[in-house]
Amino acid sequence: MLQPFFVSITFLTRIPLSVGMVSPVVVTRSAVFFPLVGWLIGLLMAALSLLLSGLGMTPLPAAVLLVAFEAWMTRGLHLDGVADLADGLGGSFDRGKRLAIMKDSATGAFGVVALVLTLFAKTAALAAILEIAGRMPGSVLFSIFFVLAFVPAASRWAMASLAWRSRYPREIGTGHAFVGKVTPHMLFAGFLFLLPVLAVLPWAATGFFQIAVVFVCSCLPSVCLRFHAHNVFGGVTGDVLGASCEFGEALGWIALALILSS
Repeated sequence: MLQPFFVSITFLTRIPLSVGMVSPVVVTRSAVFFPLVGWLIGLLMAALSLLLSGLGMTPLPAAVLLVAFEAWMTRGLHLDGVADLADGLGGSFDRGKRLAIMKDSATGAFGVVALVLTLFAKTAALAAILEIAGRMPGSVLFSIFFVLAFVPAASRWAMASLAWRSRYPREIGTGHAFVGKVTPHMLFAGFLFLLPVLAVLPWAATGFFQIAVVFVCSCLPSVCLRFHAHNVFGGVTGDVLGASCEFGEALGWIALALILSS
């Protein structure tokens, strides 16, 4: 059990761990722990936000640093997927050419625009959350940051769910180890890692509903990309998986900001 967990950490973050010889089966099983790695990233971001707040930093620059920290922590892995997906969608109407464009390491105008908009959306949402959290009492503040940390976990579970029962349109590639190989048992086990968020229920009787809204919003991009990617690319690539994670985080944090402001 530890080896797939370590593989998921080394794959999704820059944390160096010794995993030894890894078989393709172990790589596939590491998808079970994607939500747990998401919790790790999210809790580190929550801790950093509390530190920056304690140092007196205002919400907008703090949000910029949080987004920059996550990009550094993940080596920009999923952001690269956003750029490649946008270039593939905008660069051609031919399926084969779209896949070739996505494989190219160069980033085009569509990719740059998608990256900028995604980063702006995440930064604006986090800034709004931090601004509202700064006016809340301590007990509620803990719950807000715990749900903030939940969004990266939920979006990474959604990324694994996108790989379930999807086709891989290439012979080889980064996503080949996951796409079409994730099983319902793996998804169920991964979903259990999301349940600690229910312990906080930060808004009394309406807490469950609001957490459910954040969860659904974090998963919505993966649902949309499942259908769109199969139509335009013939399947789901690693870039599509990564983009679904980034879009899920942005939409999940936007949902949390709207809930807090209502």
